[in-house]
Amino acid sequence: MTALVIVLTFVVLGLCVLVAGLLRSHAEMLRAFNELGVTFGEDGVAHTSTTLPDPTRRSVPHAADRVTEGTGDGDIHAITGMTPDGGSISVAFAGRVERTMLAFLTSGCTTCKNFWDAFRAGAALPRGVDRLVIVTRSGDEESPAALTNLRPSQHTVIMASEAWDDYGVPVSPYFVLVDAAAGRVVGEGAATTWTQVGSLLGRADADSELENERRIDAELEAAGIAPDDPSLYPGDS
Repeated sequence: MTALVIVLTFVVLGLCVLVAGLLRSHAEMLRAFNELGVTFGEDGVAHTSTTLPDPTRRSVPHAADRVTEGTGDGDIHAITGMTPDGGSISVAFAGRVERTMLAFLTSGCTTCKNFWDAFRAGAALPRGVDRLVIVTRSGDEESPAALTNLRPSQHTVIMASEAWDDYGVPVSPYFVLVDAAAGRVVGEGAATTWTQVGSLLGRADADSELENERRIDAELEAAGIAPDDPSLYPGDS
């Protein structure tokens, strides 16, 4: 009888060790599946997580999430490049007084097509813009033939990759408003419609007015003139 109890005791101990090993192995398997993005529902069926990153898939940001500030230095740069027909062309700003909208477009992006179509259809320039210059990548990165079919007859198209670097263009389509008289970039940003470009221009003008007000206030303060100084209101009695 004693021998039987001893045998049963060893059998139970052996089963406990076996069960413990199986549980440990099961836990490690679940942890491995979880790292791979696979989980198991109450029905015991494996489900692949929709948040599992795919290293082969490139992330394309939505228009609202795109970068809207370039990495340029804020200065204006003359642009030298080629036309889609193969001719040399340059766009200069020195000695000019107009405001130029630079539209950085490509021939391949879907959103850019909206702007190509609008420009060929004769879309009006926003108030305060004197001319539009469309800037694409150079011939080693663009298709001159495609640009020939896309370009509008009334606006300059220049192929110049260097300009994208000079103005710190992060995405396309991207727009940069150059004020030649002020000698600097006064507004820039990404947009998906020509209407949005008009909004960018409005914000740029508002920012410019605010900057002028701050500059004037700083100059008056440096001269010892407070905002409520009577000399500022000569007509008041």
